[in-house]
Amino acid sequence: MSLGNALKILRTKKGMTLQQLAEKTDSYVGNLSRIERGESKPSLDLLYRIAAALDFSLTEIFSIADQSEMDGRQIALNAVFVALLDHDKELLLEFAKLLKDRAHKKPTDNG
Repeated sequence: MSLGNALKILRTKKGMTLQQLAEKTDSYVGNLSRIERGESKPSLDLLYRIAAALDFSLTEIFSIADQSEMDGRQIALNAVFVALLDHDKELLLEFAKLLKDRAHKKPTDNG
């Protein structure tokens, strides 16, 4: 996935319009739209402002952008996960482990 696609996913997950993001980053809607469509690359300064406005770290943004082989549900889940508080991340990981264990039990298991 491109950086622009990742930024668009994160922006929409936050329920933010391009106009709102432009206002928070002191940028322009057209500029941000071109970045999201992959027609332009943000400066490092603008990327920091975008990350701050979306309340994500650059590491989280690039992590999502690097996920080129994932389907849309997995990308959406990852975008939500990186936005969680650390304690909530731990709870979600424990829940996912329980689901995985449950899925791997044989139908004859009683538990």
